[in-house]
Amino acid sequence: MKSYVMKIQQHTHSDAAKLILYQNKAYEVIVQGEIYNAQSIYQLLKEAYPLQERLEDIVFFAYQRWGEDAMLELEGAYSFVISSGKDVFAAKDPLGLSPLFYSKTNDTIWLSNRIDALLEASQQPRILNSHGILELFSFGPSLSMDKTLFANVASLPMGSFLRIHNGDIKVKTYYKLPTIEHHDDMETTTLKVHDLLCHSIQQQMHHCKASFLSGGLDSSIITAVCAKEKEWHTYSLDYEGNAKNFKSNMYQVSMDNAFINQMLERYPCTHHWLMLKQQTLADTLEESMLARNHPGMADVDASLLWLCQQVAQKEAVILSGECSDEIFGGYPWFYRDELKDLPTFPWLRSTPQRIELLKDDIKQLGYEAYIQQQYEDSIRDIRYLDTDSEDDRRARRHTQLCLKWFMQTLVTRQVCEGDRANLTIRAPFANVALLEYVYNIPWQMKFYHGQEKGILRKAFANELPEEVCWRKKNPFPKTHNPQYADIVAKMLMERYKDSTSALHELLDDAHLKELIATKGTSFQLPWYGQLMSGPQLLAYLYQIDCWIRDYNIKIEK
Repeated sequence: MKSYVMKIQQHTHSDAAKLILYQNKAYEVIVQGEIYNAQSIYQLLKEAYPLQERLEDIVFFAYQRWGEDAMLELEGAYSFVISSGKDVFAAKDPLGLSPLFYSKTNDTIWLSNRIDALLEASQQPRILNSHGILELFSFGPSLSMDKTLFANVASLPMGSFLRIHNGDIKVKTYYKLPTIEHHDDMETTTLKVHDLLCHSIQQQMHHCKASFLSGGLDSSIITAVCAKEKEWHTYSLDYEGNAKNFKSNMYQVSMDNAFINQMLERYPCTHHWLMLKQQTLADTLEESMLARNHPGMADVDASLLWLCQQVAQKEAVILSGECSDEIFGGYPWFYRDELKDLPTFPWLRSTPQRIELLKDDIKQLGYEAYIQQQYEDSIRDIRYLDTDSEDDRRARRHTQLCLKWFMQTLVTRQVCEGDRANLTIRAPFANVALLEYVYNIPWQMKFYHGQEKGILRKAFANELPEEVCWRKKNPFPKTHNPQYADIVAKMLMERYKDSTSALHELLDDAHLKELIATKGTSFQLPWYGQLMSGPQLLAYLYQIDCWIRDYNIKIEK
């Protein structure tokens, strides 16, 4: 994905824009990402409008036809900008799968798909103010959908558009998940889940011949559907020393290789085993942060970037199982008793410990109140049915929270790290029709057989080896090698020894030294989600230091 910047002043301009003349008026149009039903939209519009068979024309004339509802007709992972003079319309797809940022400096408005490109073009100072610090230590590595860590740079949320007229910016939400009574019985529901997902996979396997394969449910379903259609390649990630050092826990219960081999016995794909060394993983932390323009998910980002770099030597496009857990209720907080009824974001269980790491003046910003307000805002508009059980209501809350927060973090990771490696990653589970149907399935059906994503397992039981189909969910693989903790502790200590490091402005000295000395074990809960604990926290703090240093960021408390 190429970066672009659009400058809106007395008139709009971007070198990346395509010019379209329509009804004696000139428009500049930029489209980023992919529209999977572009051909059918073209066929629908070509009789009524003078369009060419290119994405910019398809999007522009879709907007002429449907106006603000155009995004509901365009299926894909995309964002676009349409401008004429000082009037601009910009939008993202309903699920927010393609980034779009904006900023206003004096009398000029800037739009871009990359924060670094926007900052460079606008020549504005890079500032981390108190609002950014709140985001960084309340939610990091996730962020509120409408915010970035940079002062004066905003993000367009999922399912939203913005209009600019005479220098005035207005943002509006155009898409909300519909709440509908579910009338289908179990067999009909199973069949519809199967067919909706197959349709999305088949739609996205166009000009693609590869998928990630971990031996987990989601990547195995995608691989099974595709391998029946054409010659197929698969790629997996493992870490140097994991076979020796892996220890099962409630989040990662098994290693991948045995399950991958079962899939390869069933579907004779060309498989590529990729092994990541610990030093290489640590060395990639900074580049993966630059890909995001923010501190991210530490080595979970770095390992994906490395994986994408290897895959990109042979592929231009690959399919991923991302977004399945948000839609089908795969995360432990959907069903585990100790997590499912927490009155806050269930992946943020370490807020008091987070605050304790900070310097005294940074501690006083009101993190817990800020988190609670964002949580309440996120669930305020959820509509429930009178027939919803308490389990159904809980599932709706968790789905909405995951879509707006957890999924956006993972989508950003996938897009940014893939783009850095010149690899397009498609996520067939991120499909609006599939989401809307599954969202309204009662929890007892969704949790079929008492297992997370049970309805999905049932829908594809005939296409997967039994052990793969009912394998307990595992997250993206991470390193278990203690050598990695040694390496990142040493890297962070080198930054600590630098008196100019931003770590000294943000973190309590005693707690930071203890964290480094214990190689992260003094912070006992995961910093974020399921994976970011111990060495991953050290790596995250290292990324924060790199971010502030590399972008020459000024901290304004």
